[in-house]
Amino acid sequence: MVPPNVVVVLADDLGVGDLSPYGSRLIRTPAMTRLAANGVVCEAMYAAASTDTPSRAGLLTGRYGARYGLPASTGPGTDAGLPPDAVTVAKLLGSAGYATGLFGQWRLGAQPGRHPLDHGFGRFEGTLYGTDVTPLAWYEGRKAVVDDADPAQSARHLTDAALDFVDDHRDGPFLAVLSHLGPHAPYRVEPRFHGASAAGAYGDLVEQLDHYLGVLLRHLDRRRLTRRTLVIVTSDNGPRYEGRTQERRGRKPEVFDGGVRVPFLASWPSVTRRTRDATPRSLLDLTPSLCALAGVGPPDGLDGEDMSALLSGRPSPGRGPVYLFFDQWLNAVRSDRWKLHVAFGADRTAYMPQLFDVTADVREAYNLAALHPGVVERLRGPLEELRDDVAAEAAARKETTTV
Repeated sequence: MVPPNVVVVLADDLGVGDLSPYGSRLIRTPAMTRLAANGVVCEAMYAAASTDTPSRAGLLTGRYGARYGLPASTGPGTDAGLPPDAVTVAKLLGSAGYATGLFGQWRLGAQPGRHPLDHGFGRFEGTLYGTDVTPLAWYEGRKAVVDDADPAQSARHLTDAALDFVDDHRDGPFLAVLSHLGPHAPYRVEPRFHGASAAGAYGDLVEQLDHYLGVLLRHLDRRRLTRRTLVIVTSDNGPRYEGRTQERRGRKPEVFDGGVRVPFLASWPSVTRRTRDATPRSLLDLTPSLCALAGVGPPDGLDGEDMSALLSGRPSPGRGPVYLFFDQWLNAVRSDRWKLHVAFGADRTAYMPQLFDVTADVREAYNLAALHPGVVERLRGPLEELRDDVAAEAAARKETTTV
């Protein structure tokens, strides 16, 4: 199998229920419907963490952001970020001859050694932070070309840059990551999208994002690249202030499903089969999966699992437990039908443990821990082992950087 071109479209705070393939009625997303009609719809995909920065680190490295001691979100005035020794999927695919580009927001640090160009991306156009930072500079490479970028125009700008990148590397292979600033608040759109949806400004922003996804897909069609390009659409976590969680409990930054269940669409038209996959998975799985598709040996120590079979039209693989972090705290685990919570935020004592059968109780409303103590113990043992392992690595890194 010839390695595919890869396009990853990453939204910020997008609700899983706000896409037509997941049942949205107030927000229209025809481009996402097109992907779902020819590809994989994951119905139980989880973010790598419940907040921006560690989630994005997990997606790009296949390792928990907590291993690197990352904060909930990076901002100006802090040296926190993805450390220089972290190996990203961009660096891994670059070793196999892929051209690599990141377009949009980074959120993983701005200090020397923490910039996207230091982490395997050959081209970067976008922002180092998200829309919670003002003024927000727009960069081309390491140079700020706009001191105060308008978030309403970001989807168009990053898409235009990505299309130029595709044209420059149309002979392939290439990895393009389009990291949108929306629909994170504030909900600002181009004037032509005002009132476009029946879901207010938030819905307008989702429809704008879908529009530019359509622009990208049509460009791939015109360049005759569609059949050899894997396109993935997902979000860094669940919605915060607005957005639909499919009636699941919680919102960002909680590890209830409403805060960490994310959409995941994947279409590679010459290969993928139309599939609705119900297996609980993690965005950590993206890095090992793309390595497998590109023929690259993954590095040791990954937390994600390979799901390349699912993305290439073969029988769906199973997966081990999915562990869910709130910042540096490992608070929950999903395994088959069960979801075990051992902490709420940084509080490890209040009303814990809580065990839910999330196939029957999507609201995580009824604690079954007293009825199934064996399940609690079976899930808690590996969780505690992983928690200690991650904490030990984070502590060792902190000690090294402060010596």
